[in-house]
Amino acid sequence: MTERADQMPEAARDLRARRLEMLGDLTEDAFRMWRHHPVTRAVLLFLMDYRDSVAQRMLEQWRAGTIVLAEEHEARGRAAVAAEIAELRWEAMMAFYGREAGDA
Repeated sequence: MTERADQMPEAARDLRARRLEMLGDLTEDAFRMWRHHPVTRAVLLFLMDYRDSVAQRMLEQWRAGTIVLAEEHEARGRAAVAAEIAELRWEAMMAFYGREAGDA
């Protein structure tokens, strides 16, 4: 996903620590409940549909012979980010902040 907190410059680690502090009352149970909230489910569905739409557009351009390499790279990035956000897991978020999932 992204670099771990212990691999970042000190200023970035400080910023990440402040952000983690703001998330201090977030629990794994609350995260799970958020993932099942109707609005969250709608947003996650949108993200996956968006990813599929981007891929379909690129496939259509490829078939038509009109695809441009820079656009393909951008589309791949957009699709990957949408999927990464839609598939975000508690453990991955905690690892990003340099904490074990059970620490929160």
